[in-house]
Amino acid sequence: MTEPNGNSRFGQRSEAEQAAFVGAVLQASREAEKRVAPLRAALRIAGCRIDVLFTGARMVEQLLPALRHNLIGDGSAAKAVVHVWDTTTTGARMPPPPCGAEHFTDRGDIWGFKSTRYRIVYQQAECAVNVMDLATGEAAYWVHHPENMPFWTKASPLRTILHWTLEKDGAQLLHAAAIGDTRGAVLLTGKGGIGKSTTSLAALRDGLSYVGDDYVAVRLTPAPQVFSLYCTAKLNAQDMEKFPALAAHVTNVPSIYGEKAVIDLRGMSSQLRVEMPLRAVLTPRVIGGLDTDFVPADPLTIRRAAAFTTLAQLPYAGQQTQDFIERLVDSLPCFTLRLGTDMRRVTLAIESLLVDSEAGVRSSTTLEEPPVQASGPTPLVSVIVPVYNGATFLRDAIDSILAQNYPSLEILVIDDGSQDDIDAAVARLPVDVRFVRQPNRGPAGARNRGVGDASGSIIAFLDVDDLWPPGTLRILLRELAADPNLQVVQGDALVLVRDAASGHYDVTGDPELAFPFYIGAALYRRSVFEKIGLFDDRMRLAEDTDWYMRLQESGLTYRRVDHVSLHVRRHGGNMTLAVPQSDLIKSTMAAIKKSLDRTRGTGRPPR
Repeated sequence: MTEPNGNSRFGQRSEAEQAAFVGAVLQASREAEKRVAPLRAALRIAGCRIDVLFTGARMVEQLLPALRHNLIGDGSAAKAVVHVWDTTTTGARMPPPPCGAEHFTDRGDIWGFKSTRYRIVYQQAECAVNVMDLATGEAAYWVHHPENMPFWTKASPLRTILHWTLEKDGAQLLHAAAIGDTRGAVLLTGKGGIGKSTTSLAALRDGLSYVGDDYVAVRLTPAPQVFSLYCTAKLNAQDMEKFPALAAHVTNVPSIYGEKAVIDLRGMSSQLRVEMPLRAVLTPRVIGGLDTDFVPADPLTIRRAAAFTTLAQLPYAGQQTQDFIERLVDSLPCFTLRLGTDMRRVTLAIESLLVDSEAGVRSSTTLEEPPVQASGPTPLVSVIVPVYNGATFLRDAIDSILAQNYPSLEILVIDDGSQDDIDAAVARLPVDVRFVRQPNRGPAGARNRGVGDASGSIIAFLDVDDLWPPGTLRILLRELAADPNLQVVQGDALVLVRDAASGHYDVTGDPELAFPFYIGAALYRRSVFEKIGLFDDRMRLAEDTDWYMRLQESGLTYRRVDHVSLHVRRHGGNMTLAVPQSDLIKSTMAAIKKSLDRTRGTGRPPR
């Protein structure tokens, strides 16, 4: 399927193609079970019975322990049947993928595979294939060799298929922890490294009930309820010294270089709970000092904490996931748990929160920040931030996105082969982002990668050294909402030039006379890229002009608005400033020639 820019990477695959591949994988799974008799394990998770057929003892040993507390023996009907197998044990081969490796996204989704019935995911880090037919409930999980599984797979096995199964049944997986007492549970959510695991394990050590760490499932009706997925916890190696009693329960060899300690909690079964009512949602924040307390939080802060981290990890998560999180947060009190260093006081604070959360604490306490009122529909917006050696600018760009105070966002940072310390810059961000690395392909290649990975129906771009003025998202989204046929809405750009002596940025020029095709000044419906193609990644310059000329030729509805929606910062290190003016002119002329060549073939003049 070739796009107008000559790039065939993007394009919808037919329902028949997706059905054929899922069918072939399920048939291969049955062939594996003919060769090696499977062990059937019946699980009940969040009220759903799920039957798992493990083909081979090693797959059982690797994947079942974390799920064992969910085993049942009744004869209720299964909502899903999952075939778990590997080629090394069975000799059965996985069918070749229906696409090239360039279609695989960082999260596991595959470009162009958008069926509402069939799910197909390739998880590159563990070399695993996941498929499911949602209509029949039949699924498969495959790896080539069971010995090569990373620690997180064994700690939270079959996560993707559980996500699909439970979502179909009205529940939702969340990247969160849940602990509590006889009054109910609190949900701890937010980016990795903010204290969810240490808080959960401290509460467990001090006698509280434990539902899960890292991932749990939630239902909203008839009242919010949290459910256990795994009887494991994961902890950074350097934090194990805080919990010496758990050292005997660690099942792997953790490393300060990345591999976390996986803790088997089955020995603490008296405190494990498979389900609990939810009383509050909170996000931890380390503040220092001994004491821990909690303060009411703006629901928008909690929505972001839960949505950013969950959307970043679950394949096929998208608008429906965001909507679920909004309903959950709107139905419960929201708090910031301000963590001190005395772990015993952390548990006391949790117990106090559970006592007070039903007594109107939030209504009588001043919020840390005033609440943001969301009005009208909130479609999920995927913001793509391409970066090449721009680590020093990243925090400013992300802050300008968060300052939009828009409740339904995901942020994708696409590292285009940077040679600076971009990893550290991402780690310091205040929210989880989807961080994708790729070899240097230029701005067009980085943006294209982001479009393929994005979950939202609305796409936005922000170069790492640029900023959005306050209100940009809401103003442009209002235009899109008012006209369902509108594919792209674009404002003006204001160019800011940094003074070499002071380091301050000063306005230069008239926004109405600025370059008209700044990609970051607009919002795009995702469907427009499916209709006219991606940016031409063969062009290192003028790829924006080329794309907008194709948009104008297409006849799709495109509108400009009288609003400054982008601040372009000129600082001396911009890529285009290092390019000879003659090269810019040549690239622009090449884009115009491409347009003329296309329109000669159609008989329509360029607009």
